[in-house]
Amino acid sequence: MLRAMPVALLLGLVVASPLLGQRPTAPSKPNIVLILADDLSYRDLSVWGQERFSTPNLDGLAIGGLRFTQAYAGAPECAPSRSTLMTGLHTGHASVRDNRSARGQDHLADSDLTIAEVLKGVGYATGFFGKWGIGLPGTPGTPEKQGFDEAFGFYDQRRAHTFFPHYLYRNGARVDYPGNLGFDMQRLYEDNSTRAAARDTATRYDAAGRLLPPGIPDPAKAVYSEDVIEAAAADFVRRNRERPFFLYSATQLPHGPVITDNLGPLLGRRDFPTTAHKEWASMVLRLDRFTGELVALLEELGVRERTLIVFASDNGYAMCGYFARGNQSENWPDDPFFRNKGPFRGGKFSLQEGGIRVPFFMNWPGRIRPAVSGDVVWLVDLLATFAELAGVHPVPATDGSSLLPIMSGNAGGFRKDRALYWENAREQAVRTGPWKAYRESPDSDLELFLIEDDMGCERDLAEHYPDVADAMVRIMEQEHVDHPWYWNPSETREEFRVKEERARELGQLQEARAPNSGP
Repeated sequence: MLRAMPVALLLGLVVASPLLGQRPTAPSKPNIVLILADDLSYRDLSVWGQERFSTPNLDGLAIGGLRFTQAYAGAPECAPSRSTLMTGLHTGHASVRDNRSARGQDHLADSDLTIAEVLKGVGYATGFFGKWGIGLPGTPGTPEKQGFDEAFGFYDQRRAHTFFPHYLYRNGARVDYPGNLGFDMQRLYEDNSTRAAARDTATRYDAAGRLLPPGIPDPAKAVYSEDVIEAAAADFVRRNRERPFFLYSATQLPHGPVITDNLGPLLGRRDFPTTAHKEWASMVLRLDRFTGELVALLEELGVRERTLIVFASDNGYAMCGYFARGNQSENWPDDPFFRNKGPFRGGKFSLQEGGIRVPFFMNWPGRIRPAVSGDVVWLVDLLATFAELAGVHPVPATDGSSLLPIMSGNAGGFRKDRALYWENAREQAVRTGPWKAYRESPDSDLELFLIEDDMGCERDLAEHYPDVADAMVRIMEQEHVDHPWYWNPSETREEFRVKEERARELGQLQEARAPNSGP
């Protein structure tokens, strides 16, 4: 588990939370709705600074709730981020530590304890809808084997790169969509590899803004994945309104390839430089609209006042990867039109700030007062938070901390001297108090930043604060536990290839398949 950083090493002040009020407990267990966006940029919501379009439903929840300005994902990419969120274990301890292990797309273990299992154990109805990514069909990691009463969506995270799938899974059983056969995913991938300003876009829209899906002979028979996934999530809420429920809505939006079912009001926006920009914004607006519909449903059913809504993204900035404007080696340049990256260095797949900083807020009418918190938090904290909120005793031991003290306005009861740890193949990073440490590998020099004053990580202070740098290295060494299948930081590429060969010999390969291809 995480070790506390000595306060004497923090050399900075943390501003107390402005929240006031009573601890957010309810007469009965509250409903919990967790909405996880996929590749949402830090400033894609207008409440976080987006000026080209507005997200009124998400903005309203953020402004009326508890908004965190220093929030992190548990990893800089899809699968490990979802693993750390579900289990409360950071990537030095988790079963899933990267998008790919030596075995392929790996999975949660039987021994893992998930949020769903914890809440189900105290009477919650549990439902997952969307993109799972931490357990292929036939493995112990599928959602119905990890505590969810109901599960519907993409189990294979790579297949979730399409919005017109050949099939989805419902509680482990395949649901086919023959009307989507012929959808030209390859054309979309090729289109996204061309700069948006120059591409001959693979997508076409009719005069009303409706998508004409490429390769599908009869668009009227096509099924847009978000339509059926959102409908299933709403149905779960309706059927479980009389008991406490946990809804995990893990949308695909706005992960690429860039496409939308309907450009809607953006169809005629001549100020947008490309169709691709309209599509990206439309994906974010679709997420905003569904959130508004979900809130309206909770109000209609009379359960909004006893429902906590939590919203976050799974990792940091990724948009430029779908617009052919650079990659990690080029520091993931910001979009010149949307300016949605934020002030951070790096992006998706990197443990630099741009890869792990995420928008994150909570809303619970009458229980959480509107406030902005500068406390350093991460999605790893959610299992402990939800467990305490649901009255689980004792709260399971994890690498996170319950956020209830901050939610209740008693931020002084929250451990501000704790350390947050990440690893990603050979990369390692630590955040504690005002400090952020990063190194590309155990063989590289440690970089040290006063992150609150230097969000762009432009001034490396490791030479000036050697005691702090040494303490950060010790945390990196203490928090990592070797994994038999993932690339451990101290290993070489050749040592990882030996693991891959062993996986082949043992018949343990678990390969994800490209969307809309093969069985």
